[in-house]
This record gives sequence, structure tokens and C-alpha cells, in this order.
Amino acid sequence: MYGVSFMCQYVGVSRAAYYKWTHRKVTAQELENKAILAYIIAREESKNYIYGVRTMTMYLNKETPYHISQGRVRRIMRRNGIQSSIRVAKRDRKAEKKEYILANKLLHEDGSHDFAPEQPNMTWVTDCSELRFGPGKKQRLRLSAIKDLYDHSIIAWCVASTETTQLVSETITQALKANHGVKPQFLHSDQGSAYTSGSYNTLLSGEGIVHSMSRPGTPGDNSAMECFWSQLKTEELAFKAPLSEIELVGIIKTYIAWHNTERRQLTLNGMTPEEYRNHAVQKNA
Repeated sequence: MYGVSFMCQYVGVSRAAYYKWTHRKVTAQELENKAILAYIIAREESKNYIYGVRTMTMYLNKETPYHISQGRVRRIMRRNGIQSSIRVAKRDRKAEKKEYILANKLLHEDGSHDFAPEQPNMTWVTDCSELRFGPGKKQRLRLSAIKDLYDHSIIAWCVASTETTQLVSETITQALKANHGVKPQFLHSDQGSAYTSGSYNTLLSGEGIVHSMSRPGTPGDNSAMECFWSQLKTEELAFKAPLSEIELVGIIKTYIAWHNTERRQLTLNGMTPEEYRNHAVQKNA
């Protein structure tokens, strides 16, 4: 067994430095960093390492007694090899040409979008997305959902084997029921055949809802809904391989419940959609 002198010589430190290190007291900041690291690991492991520095800092400042900067969180994560499993793709926004406006009630003359209504139930957005399941992911399911732009909550969702007028109409019916009959001023969608159908627009008109639609070939006009699809797929479905429709629907249900009640968002001042909506109700009471 090697002695202290040999080990000190081997690593290139003096005996005095070695003994000073063995008798040193752990500082309060080191203990705090250790607790912060434990929280970061627990949260990242619970959600497949989807959190980056900014989002993790928000959770730490909201849900723990520690109030720390992004720089400190970045150092702790980097030092321990922790990084987000999600990489945001860069977009060439200069290449996005805005040629004309067609029934888009959320588009300003300068090309910007009105994606920040002043209160709940002013503007809802909707869309459908294709999800895959089964061996080899060869089976498909269409998910239709409605999102409130005010607090980013998912008001209602429905699934079907294909995107049809019946599917998107049922989603509206479910949203009005879940929202106790309260209707939005605008409901925005793309120009898919289900959304441009006569029966769908008759339904909206009958409810007194103004139908806003994206311009053709301009997915950015409905980017608020596209954002949710991206979150669902990168934060949840990228880590799971459902073998049946029942399993996939269960995953969707669990994720949307988490999104509405637990997913804190920087654009909501660190609140969850549910907290942000309740805060608005209390403020207007």
C-alpha cells in the first residue's frame, strides 16, 4: 500500500497541501451547489433531459429556496456534463416571404403577429398533427387540438385515423364544453381542407366565432400551434415508442395534463398555463 509521501509525489502536490485539503471545511456555496445539482438531476431525469439552462433556472427560482443566475446554473450543468436533449433548429427568417394576407386576423400590416391577447378566451388557435405508433411506427393517428394564446393551455383535443371535418368540428365542441360555453373572439387555423369546409365554417358562424386563417404556404402564421406540436414530439414522443393506439392516446393525455398544470414557461413569467389563467381570473375579479 502506497504512503502519503508517494501519492503526493505522484500527483505533484506537497504533503502540506494534501493535509490542508483533507482538513478543509466545505463552504456554504459548495453545499448549496450540491443541493442545486441534485435538483437539476432529478428534474432532468424525470423528463428525459429536456430542460436547457434558461428553463432550468426558471424552475430553480420558482420551486426551490435558491435564487440564482443563469450563469451559475450553466456552470453547474456544464461541470457535471448535463445538457438538454433538445436542439432548436435555426431558421432563416429572412427567407420567409410575406406575399399577401388572406383572412388572417392575427397579422399586422408590418408582418408581425398578434400572438399575445390581453385576456383568456380572446384568441384560440387550432391545428392537426400526424403521430405514429406500432411496430416500425407504420400506423398513423391524427391529433387535433385547440390552444388559448393567452396562457398557452390546451383547451381540448381529439384523435382520429384521418384529418376530417368531423374531427376538427368535434374538437371545437369539446373546447366549448370544457370552457363552460365561453367562446373566443377568433379561432385561427391553417387552410387545410377540413378547416375550409362549409360545415366547419357554418359551425363557427353559428357560435359567433370569427375564423382566422393562415396564408398559403406560411406555417409561421400558426407558429403558436406548431410550437406545441414540436414540444410534444421532442419532449415526450421522441423518448417513447407506443405500440398501440391506446398507448399513444394515454401518452398524449398525460403530456397535455402536464403541459397545462406543471410545465412552467418563460413567456408566462415562469408560471404554468393553469397558474397564469387563474392569475388572470383573480386579477379581473
